Amino acid sequence: MKLLISNQHGAIVMALMPFLYGMLLSQPIWLHVFLLLAWFSLYLMSYPFLNLFKGRNLALYKKWTMIYAVACFIFVIPALCYNWRILYFAILFIPLSAVSIYYAKQKNERALLNDLNAIVIFAIAGMAAYYFAENQFDQRICWVAILPSLFFIGVTLYVKSVLRERKNPVYFIASILYHTVCVMIFLPFQHILLALAFVMPLIRAIILPTKKLSTKQVGLAEMAISLIFFIQLLIATL
Repeated sequence: MKLLISNQHGAIVMALMPFLYGMLLSQPIWLHVFLLLAWFSLYLMSYPFLNLFKGRNLALYKKWTMIYAVACFIFVIPALCYNWRILYFAILFIPLSAVSIYYAKQKNERALLNDLNAIVIFAIAGMAAYYFAENQFDQRICWVAILPSLFFIGVTLYVKSVLRERKNPVYFIASILYHTVCVMIFLPFQHILLALAFVMPLIRAIILPTKKLSTKQVGLAEMAISLIFFIQLLIATL
C-alpha cells in the first residue's frame, strides 16, 4: 500500500528540523523516538485532513486521515506516559489548525500568512521536543522556536521570489533584505557563529533567483542549504 503523502517535500524538512533541533538541544532520550513518530504521523495526517475541506476524493482522504490519526495515537501513548504535559503544546495547534482549514477551503494554501502559520506550528513542535525531556521553559526553548523559524521565513520569501512570485520584484528584494537582517542582528551580540549560519541562505537568496532553475533544482538546492544551516545551527548553539 502506497502512502498518501504531499509532494511538498520541502515542508517535510520544515516539519522535522525544529523537532530534531529541540530534541538535540535538550537531553535526547529513547522515548523521543515515539514522540517523533507521533509528530510525523500528525504531520502526514494534515495533508489528507485539509483536503477534506476541498470537497474532492472524500473517501480517499477520510481513509488516510484515519490511518495517520490512529498511527499518531499509538505512537503518542508511550510519550504521554513519560510526560503528559506536552499536551499543552498540542492544544496550541487547535487555533492554528483553524487557520490552515480556512486557507484550504479558500484553496489558497500558498498564501504567505498560511506559510507563516505553518512555521509557527513547526516551532511549537520543536518546543515540545525540547520540553519533553527538560521539563522546563527556559531561554534555550526560545532558541528552539526562534532560530529555525527565522530560517524558514527566509525560505518562504526566497521560494516565492524564485518560483511562485518570480515576476514580482518585491519578493526578491524582501528576501534579500530579510536575509541580510538575519545575518546582522546577531553581530552586535557577538553571536558570530549564528550570523555565519545565515550567510549561505543570504548568498542563495541573492544569486539563485537570477538563474533559470527548475522546481526540482530549486528543491534539491534548498535541501542542501537546509542541511548546511542545520549543522551550523547545532555547532553555534550546542
